[in-house]
Amino acid sequence: MDENPPSHPGVPEESYTYQNLGKKTLMIFVLQRIGAPFVLLLVSIGLFSIQGEDFLKQVPVPNFPSYIGLIAWACFFLFAIFFLLAFFIAWLIYVNYKFALGDNSLKIKRGILNKEEVAIPYRQIQDVDINRDLSFQMMGLSRIVILTAGHEDSRDSSDDPAERGQSEGYLPALDKDLAEWLQAELLKRANVQKVVEEK
Repeated sequence: MDENPPSHPGVPEESYTYQNLGKKTLMIFVLQRIGAPFVLLLVSIGLFSIQGEDFLKQVPVPNFPSYIGLIAWACFFLFAIFFLLAFFIAWLIYVNYKFALGDNSLKIKRGILNKEEVAIPYRQIQDVDINRDLSFQMMGLSRIVILTAGHEDSRDSSDDPAERGQSEGYLPALDKDLAEWLQAELLKRANVQKVVEEK
């Protein structure tokens, strides 16, 4: 069996060398976490746009348009703070989510405070699924779910690959070409090990 994976752009050729999921993955992690900051930005834009309207001057509160302006600026500053916080958390998740093709198993490291390292022996791999929703197709990304011998029956129990991926192997986002290469490489290594064990 070939100890090292065949060359693929961005994949280290040394065994046990961990690598990140790809730069587009960071963008996905950020997009998954900016929902609340984006709402604050929309509120801020809305308040700025109505600040000078005449109907606000009719409100029986002195300097009411000025208060609207202050609230708009407050929303904007909260947006900036929460956006930076979301970006920082996404970056921490990204730099701590790595995978490596070892001699006998795929290794996945993840976690910020609670570090987790998962080793999936090639001999237990039954299938490797690639999932692409519309947003992933537009960005040229793929999600990989690795089904193992102990979990193949639970394949239909959940349509969410993230839920299935907690007990199996799960890589949340990879470049499309890298995902296809990794799928082929894992299936090849699984088949090689199965053939070796059967002898």
